[in-house]
Amino acid sequence: MDLLLLGLALGIGAGVSPGPLFVLVITSALRSGWRAGALAAFAPVVSDVIVVAGVLLVLDRLPDRALPLLAVAGGVFLLWTGAQTLRDARTASLEISAEERRRAGRQALWQAGLLNLLSPHPWLFWATVLGPLTLKAWRDAPVGAVVLVAAFYVAIVGSKVVLAVLVAQGRRWLSDRTYRRVLVAAGVLLGAVGVLVLVEFLPRALGGG
Repeated sequence: MDLLLLGLALGIGAGVSPGPLFVLVITSALRSGWRAGALAAFAPVVSDVIVVAGVLLVLDRLPDRALPLLAVAGGVFLLWTGAQTLRDARTASLEISAEERRRAGRQALWQAGLLNLLSPHPWLFWATVLGPLTLKAWRDAPVGAVVLVAAFYVAIVGSKVVLAVLVAQGRRWLSDRTYRRVLVAAGVLLGAVGVLVLVEFLPRALGGG
């Protein structure tokens, strides 16, 4: 029970914490409805398979610059995603076809998955928090480790899906003009986070820190 509650608490905390994936879930739900936002919310389930394997198997064997280089790639991708959002904001409309909705949902999933994979935060979180907790729980009782990890992902995905549904419901009260302003704000926020990531990690990637 303690591990279940711990996993849920960690997952909800990560799910509602502002960040690039948080913004992408909101933007996807605004653009294309709750299904697109929910698909973006499932990104950790898809991408964290690689993150977990990397942390448990190879992260400690990689050079010190590996994580900063990954973060720089994530920063560049954030800048690109922000620029795409700003470009789309110029002609964005709340009225889209069913085919556009399906295509946007698929795009939201791969964008969110790639964003989560290139972000340093899941790697650091697994390396410093969830990874050690999971290994300790596994040594005590394997079922406890499974409960901890399962509760974490149910909570992080569930909280973001709830967010996507709430945001999608709010679309009906938005005009196209307001919607475009929201997209501009989201694009600027994604770009700003990308710049902050580059400022923090680029010197380390270049060997200066």
